[in-house]
Amino acid sequence: MLCLVQIGCQKDSSSQFQNVLTPDEQDIADHIQNDPSMRPFDISVCRKATTPQILQVNRGNEKKDRFIEKCVHETGSSYWCDQLVHPNWESFSAFTCTYGPDQIHQLVHPDESLWKNPIAAVKIIQDLSAKGIKACEIYNWWRPEPYNKNVGGASGRHPYGTSVDVRFCDNSEANRAFKELCRMRKQGRLRAIGHYGTDSLHLGIADKVANTWGRSCP
Repeated sequence: MLCLVQIGCQKDSSSQFQNVLTPDEQDIADHIQNDPSMRPFDISVCRKATTPQILQVNRGNEKKDRFIEKCVHETGSSYWCDQLVHPNWESFSAFTCTYGPDQIHQLVHPDESLWKNPIAAVKIIQDLSAKGIKACEIYNWWRPEPYNKNVGGASGRHPYGTSVDVRFCDNSEANRAFKELCRMRKQGRLRAIGHYGTDSLHLGIADKVANTWGRSCP
């Protein structure tokens, strides 16, 4: 049975589906910015990054070349590796409000032990591509606070550098990808999948909460 309307549809202990709103429902906010008119950014509620938060971002950005080199070495793909360090372009106004107009639009988690997560996501995208499933963009790997808060993201996923979002070339490609990702999830290659009802999917490689939302795996 598929849950197509409520974002938080999940299985309960009795294996029956119920419509339960979870914190991940918040994360749809960033994804509907595919059409910015659906959710104009409200600068009046913007949370500014503190000096320590900006320093953390800068420490990560200093490692960009090292991250790209490692990613390319392990996947052979500079294209996807380059995309991983860029936040969602549709959330540029929220990023600028958070960090100021002079901050480079780039995010690399400074903890190198977490780099395995986006690299694993690239390998998954490569396997999907080998099956003819067309992905167009990878984004939202690390989305630290308060930037994550400003785009309406759920607190337990992207801020920990455990997941990425993928924009497929159209909704039908996203639906095909979801079916394959469900198979990969059974194999243990990722822990969580979010289906936003658009061309975007959340790939929770090492998310603490192992679940699906938006649509349930068969």
